Amino acid sequence: MTELRGANEGDAPSITRIDAEGLATGHATFREKPHDWSSFEKAYETGRGISLLAMDGGHVAGWAGVSPTSARDVYKGVGEVSIYVSREKQGKGLGRELLLALVSRAEEQGYWTLVAQIFPENKASLSLHEACGFKRLGVRSRLGRMTYGPHAGRWRDVVMMERRSVLIGK
Repeated sequence: MTELRGANEGDAPSITRIDAEGLATGHATFREKPHDWSSFEKAYETGRGISLLAMDGGHVAGWAGVSPTSARDVYKGVGEVSIYVSREKQGKGLGRELLLALVSRAEEQGYWTLVAQIFPENKASLSLHEACGFKRLGVRSRLGRMTYGPHAGRWRDVVMMERRSVLIGK
C-alpha cells in the first residue's frame, strides 16, 4: 500500500515534475505550464479544494486534486478532479489507489458530484476514471484549441465524465 498524504510547499518540485510529464504528452490538459506551488495551492489547497500525494519510497509518485467548480453555494459540493502519476509508476495501480482515496476524501468533505474532463486520446485516464465509478456523459466537441506541444493549433474534443456520490440524500 502506498502512503497517501496532503501536499505542502516542499513538494512543489515533485508536483511540477510530474505535471510537466503529463503536459508533455499533449493529452493531459489545456494548461500550457505545469503547476508551481502558487498555482497548485490556488487550485487545490484553498477554500474547499483537496489534494493528495502518493508517496513511494519517500518520493512523490503521483498527485490528485479536487477543485471547486464554482464559488456559488448551490455548487459547493461539485468539484473537478485532476490526477497525475509519474511515468515510472504508471500502469501499476497507483492511479486507482490515489483516485479512490481522493473520491473518499471528497465525499467526507461534502462533495456529491465529481467531474473529469479528459481528452479522448487519453485512454488510460478514461479507463481509470471508469474503474473508479465515473460515467461518460458525452463529448464536448472542439471545446478548445491547443496552444502548446505536439497538438498546438489543433481543436480538441473533451470527454465529460461524472461520479455521483452514493451519499446523496443521506
